[in-house]
Amino acid sequence: MGHLLNEPVIAEHDQAGRLTAYRWRGARYTVDEVLKSYGTRIYRVRVTGADGRAVAELGRDEDRWRLRHLFSA
Repeated sequence: MGHLLNEPVIAEHDQAGRLTAYRWRGARYTVDEVLKSYGTRIYRVRVTGADGRAVAELGRDEDRWRLRHLFSA
């Protein structure tokens, strides 16, 4: 089961504009794979961080990103 968070994150992108990582609560999470995208506003991604692997759902509103849900991997 996932945790509803809806907290802001700082997103990092590569030269092509693809999401590569994000920072949340002082930790950095690397995006390993985009599992699914719902248009250009919601992304479900597999990430790796200091605490291990997880699946995160990120929402985008222009240049602002939010961690919507976090699931155990």
